[in-house]
Amino acid sequence: MPGATRRDDLDPLPYTTEWPSLRSATGRVDIHSLAAFWVRETKVRGAYLEFGVGKGRSAVAAIRAHLRDNPGTVAPFVLFDSFCGLPELTSLDTGSNQFRPGDFAFSMEQVRAFLREHGIPASAPVTLVPGWFEQSLPGFDLAAHGVQKAAMVHIDVDLYASCGVVLRFIRPLLQAGTILLFDDWNAFGASDRKGERAATAEWLLQNPVIRLNEYASYGWHGKAFIVDLLEA
Repeated sequence: MPGATRRDDLDPLPYTTEWPSLRSATGRVDIHSLAAFWVRETKVRGAYLEFGVGKGRSAVAAIRAHLRDNPGTVAPFVLFDSFCGLPELTSLDTGSNQFRPGDFAFSMEQVRAFLREHGIPASAPVTLVPGWFEQSLPGFDLAAHGVQKAAMVHIDVDLYASCGVVLRFIRPLLQAGTILLFDDWNAFGASDRKGERAATAEWLLQNPVIRLNEYASYGWHGKAFIVDLLEA
């Protein structure tokens, strides 16, 4: 599809067209095309789960990419957020100069309006799930929302404690080929002792049958991985 153009700055270019670098400012958008292409080519089926929605920018890019490339095979789209910003920073993340409690606070009404403004159809199977993760995730009824396995998980939670809760929740939903995007992989100065990196390292030690194979880096901050299950 040479010469493809974006409808707006959240429209991921099709993977079949000429791309700018994923490390450019558009990388955070185009990574969703690369992820959707992986899902299509490897025939992974399942839900799109997003943790940390903010205004809804990544959700728009992801939903557009999957509705274009994987209609009917990636669904539903389930978006989890407190909808009142980041929690208090605790444990390994205290003293951060990068994050503050309440950062990235957008209400459910604001996110819904943002999705509508960017053309996400009302018929798209999108669910917003409010609450702090340690409260909303344990009681979330996966079956009632049509979630059996995850095709893609987008983790944009910034913090060590939040990421740990999310990773424990998604463990039974993973399959060989699930793609994981960590949007803040290089936060905290890319330290392995803080944030998403620290939580992921601990989780992998606790789950030795899981391997994360590097897929792509995007922007200055993000890293995508493909799940390999040694027990599969």
